Amino acid sequence: MYVVTEQQDRSFMMKREGVSHGDHLFPLKKYDVVLSESFPLVPAHWHEEAEFTWIRSGACVYHIDLCDYPVQEGDMILLPPRILHSSGFFPRDHMMSESFVFHLDFLGMGGSDVCSMKYLRPFASREIVFPYVFQADHPANPLLRDMMRQLSDEYISRGDGYELRMKALFLELFSRIWPYRLLKNPAPSSRDQSEKLKQVLDYIDAHLEDMIPVADLARICCFSESHFMRFFKLHVGMTCTEYINTLRLERAWKLLQSGQVSVIDAAFSSGFHNLSYFYRIFKKKYHMTPKEAFATVQSQ
Repeated sequence: MYVVTEQQDRSFMMKREGVSHGDHLFPLKKYDVVLSESFPLVPAHWHEEAEFTWIRSGACVYHIDLCDYPVQEGDMILLPPRILHSSGFFPRDHMMSESFVFHLDFLGMGGSDVCSMKYLRPFASREIVFPYVFQADHPANPLLRDMMRQLSDEYISRGDGYELRMKALFLELFSRIWPYRLLKNPAPSSRDQSEKLKQVLDYIDAHLEDMIPVADLARICCFSESHFMRFFKLHVGMTCTEYINTLRLERAWKLLQSGQVSVIDAAFSSGFHNLSYFYRIFKKKYHMTPKEAFATVQSQ
């Protein structure tokens, strides 16, 4: 199981994910996420895989394709590939969830049989859509929760043949929710803006070592700078500067943890060209200086 905490690698949460969920033979991974005051949100991101989530306790708001979906204990969430999403907790509350991120190729989407062409590919392209959230009182919810329990048991125990059983469970999941498919996308009007935000996040990631003027990002969206800044804060949950600094600090942390680069090189390679500023916000985030982070690795 993977529990997200403030100082663990969270690169999979940002932008288009650059990590693998499993491998090409078994493209599936399980994540446990805890949202709290110390880690209040999972920033906007998207990936090529689908995602199946159980809200184990607490409550939060999922932001899916630029629309808000409040969720609470017992709710189940199913997201298609390539959809922009994030989550944040309610004040004075918490949220614990259990998720599987899985590529539809695991279920045979790359084939040419009827299951691929009639069900899996249309789901991936959002020609066929299901509710993003199956609330606790939805008729399919008890079955989905039972499937999640079985998937978790198989994933953790990894007994002989568990891959076959997990594949069968995911296929059964789609067969059981098929009657609840929707006639149209639940948020079609937000698709264009969602695609614009994806382009912005990808641009930031590709130019993280460079200066990134807000004007350049606004131009991607064809927005004015002021409108872009409001748009970004609304849908990402933080200002553009906060988001860029978060990515740069994550990169610097990983470089320092590798033990292969100096503090100065880690700063410059992450896009920080003012060392005093880098030291100040690094210590604020990780409660140690970059030198202390580097020394910790060297002493191990």
